[in-house]
Amino acid sequence: MNGSTALVTDIFNTRRQSSFFSYLHSSFRQQTIPELVDRGDSCFHDGNYEDALHHYNNALKQERYSASNDDTLQASRILRKIGLSLSRTGDSFAAMNSLEDALRIQQEKLGPGSEDAAETTAEMLKILDEIRVQSGVGERQFVKGDNGSVKAIDVGTNLLEWGEYKEAEVVLKDCLDSMNDDDNAKIDEKIKVLGAMAELDRAQGKYDEAKERYLEVLKTAKTMNANSDDEVDISVITSIAGYAEILRKAGDLWQAEALHKKVRNMLMASKFTQKSEGEAGDDTALHLAISHTQLGCTVFALKKYEEAWQEHKSALNIRLRVLEVTDALVSESFNYCAETLNAMGREADALPLSLQAVEIRSREFGTSHPAYAHAICVLAKCYLGVGRAQDAMPLIEKCLEICEMVFNDNHANLIPNLIIKGDILKSMGELEKALGTYQRALSIHKANFKAGQQEFQLEECQRKTEDVMTAIKNEMAFGPYDPIFNREETVCAGTPVIVITDIGRDIDDAMAIVMLSTLKKMFVINPLAVIVTLAPVKDRACLARMVLDSLGMQDVPVGIGTDVGCPEGPMSLRGFNGVFQENQFQFERASSLMARVLTDAEPKSVKLLCLANLKDIFELTVKEDALFRTKVKEVVVMGGASYSEARQQLIPDETASNNSCDLEAARQVYAECQKNNIPTTTVSRYAPYGCPLCISFLDDMMKTNHLLAGEIRNANFKAMQELWKKVNMPSWMPGRGKLPSRCNREWFLEFFQVKVDRETDDLREIWSESALYLYDSIATLCCLDAYVDLHFSPKLYTIENTAHRLIGTPASSCVANRDYLVQEMEGLLHQTFMLSIEGINVKPIKDDRTNDEDGEKKEKSRTRERETYDVVDEKKETV
Repeated sequence: MNGSTALVTDIFNTRRQSSFFSYLHSSFRQQTIPELVDRGDSCFHDGNYEDALHHYNNALKQERYSASNDDTLQASRILRKIGLSLSRTGDSFAAMNSLEDALRIQQEKLGPGSEDAAETTAEMLKILDEIRVQSGVGERQFVKGDNGSVKAIDVGTNLLEWGEYKEAEVVLKDCLDSMNDDDNAKIDEKIKVLGAMAELDRAQGKYDEAKERYLEVLKTAKTMNANSDDEVDISVITSIAGYAEILRKAGDLWQAEALHKKVRNMLMASKFTQKSEGEAGDDTALHLAISHTQLGCTVFALKKYEEAWQEHKSALNIRLRVLEVTDALVSESFNYCAETLNAMGREADALPLSLQAVEIRSREFGTSHPAYAHAICVLAKCYLGVGRAQDAMPLIEKCLEICEMVFNDNHANLIPNLIIKGDILKSMGELEKALGTYQRALSIHKANFKAGQQEFQLEECQRKTEDVMTAIKNEMAFGPYDPIFNREETVCAGTPVIVITDIGRDIDDAMAIVMLSTLKKMFVINPLAVIVTLAPVKDRACLARMVLDSLGMQDVPVGIGTDVGCPEGPMSLRGFNGVFQENQFQFERASSLMARVLTDAEPKSVKLLCLANLKDIFELTVKEDALFRTKVKEVVVMGGASYSEARQQLIPDETASNNSCDLEAARQVYAECQKNNIPTTTVSRYAPYGCPLCISFLDDMMKTNHLLAGEIRNANFKAMQELWKKVNMPSWMPGRGKLPSRCNREWFLEFFQVKVDRETDDLREIWSESALYLYDSIATLCCLDAYVDLHFSPKLYTIENTAHRLIGTPASSCVANRDYLVQEMEGLLHQTFMLSIEGINVKPIKDDRTNDEDGEKKEKSRTRERETYDVVDEKKETV
């Protein structure tokens, strides 16, 4: 064996270009990570980049297999080498992805200013140049000095955007010095550098220095454009806006408002002129969006919240029209819209928008950037506003951790974050800690601002400090502090439902939650709780929490259910990782949560909707038998059943996936329901076969700009890709997993109703045509008798004078009108995403029954109620 190894080694050393010999050599024994990295380095230096990638990828696999955490520094260094190798092969975009992963790990482990992070950033900038050239944009502009040194202006601005303030300052100063020494330097480039340095000073709280730089920029821009015939020059507008931003940050809000309004009006006039001449473009629109944003922030600081809401909404509309929803500028508008709605007392409407902002910023900037810190601060305010202070605290602590790492100890940006932390502590009854937090905010304010600057913020700090001191005195005199929330009362209407789900296995359960949200907004279903089951149950609970919050169901509690004997199911769907990786939610056990909500419910009013195994319902029948018998109105199951003539009983289908996870639990639940005369509705897998949606509907959902819609679409496409690969494999191949031999290529095309005229292995060709079966969404609809009566013809079985319905049999789907049901489902699902992003929740008006003699008041209330439901009907009709 040793001789063979030596022989192969000699061949490998003399013929490095052969990937076959490289593979043959590595197959003799398991190589260590350092050996694989060394071989990759050797191949890289010799120009054999494919071989280098082979070794680096193997090293990365071993590192992640051996480490308890994928995000190790060793992994980041290997990822950087993979990125460099990919860039040499010409795959610039894949290289950027690899380097971004490496940079994220380095910033988290070593900090934003580390040497490793700086080297990776420099490599990314080089690759960005390559991408710009490939896409036809052209190379970046450089500034050349007398000494022959070359400094890229964009390097400084990119470092500024990444929050690398010290490195940005060095680069930009070098650029400016180089220009000042060069008599032939271009004025427009000097304006760009001065503007970037002014922005850098502003970001670091050096407001006086920033003012001087912006005034210099404005003076230079006016000189350059003195002889210009253009009606509006963007450099002048940018300079005015920058100066106004400095005034805003320094607390001169009224002057800042006047200047920002001037800038906005100039841009709107310019846009109107260009539009009339047929020249209006995206650049002008984006500049206008920035102006709307800056003015919105200014009037927000002046507590003109309605005006701020209109400005931020205008910016969001422009950016969604011009940019992708995942763009950083779109996240900025989402964030400011959420912050403004929060200040207006509409925290529930703000929460979905805030989640969008946090998720996008975590992807774009990472979780150590000030922009991410601002987003999670707003999210913390949203959670506090909806009464979930325990979920807000980890977010605000992470926010302050980032800010204290990036800014100096007494930076003015810490003040609003400290105020929010004080509010959270106060709401949790920790008054002494709240007082200390408010007092620190107050001292930072006095250190940063002069008399008359940021008066509103100063008044807020003083008022909150006085309030908590009063609360402490009252606590000493009268007993423990009892926080009072002035939240808007949640309207509870519709059929009470408890949902049991194994969300995350596929898109089906998530789509059912989307359907649930629609029906809740229509006030026909009132979800009391969502119970998650199947390992990893904590991950599924976090996913359920995020999905509910993003769809406006922040008031629905999530419980962790029982474990089952099934193997751990993979999480094929994930969403909002940028949120719950920082926020460790606390969940109640399913048994106590269900017992609590059933205790508060009316007799025979609650429906149990089971979209997973039945073990949690079985546990309920054992531990809380009285509650189950007296409070449960019906059990709706996504599974399968059949009627036994011999036993005159309904028995669960053993082949149904949900039943098979815990067949004994399924048998006991059906037996208990029939024994206690509790009706059941069983939706089998055959029901959706009668009303398949077109899979391209998922593409249409993405147009709502809701991130969850994109996650669902991408997860389903990935699952379809995996299935397509498996069905095209021979039945004996291990890669098919547990897929039955009957599930081959022909089965796939028939089951998903796809017609292919020629042989193809490209799933994208058939994506727009294949069928989409939403099993759990149909089961959710069946919680409402009106939908069952309208859309289905179920099999009815009467057992002990109690009706039991079965929807879907091998002989019939039991769907009454396929086209009408498909149209209804598509409309309901699409409506939820639209309403969640718009931040609009139509709420019914309650009749005022406390003043019967006031007929006029009652009539007005009824009129408003009719108008409200007209709006609901109109929206439903439109969809």
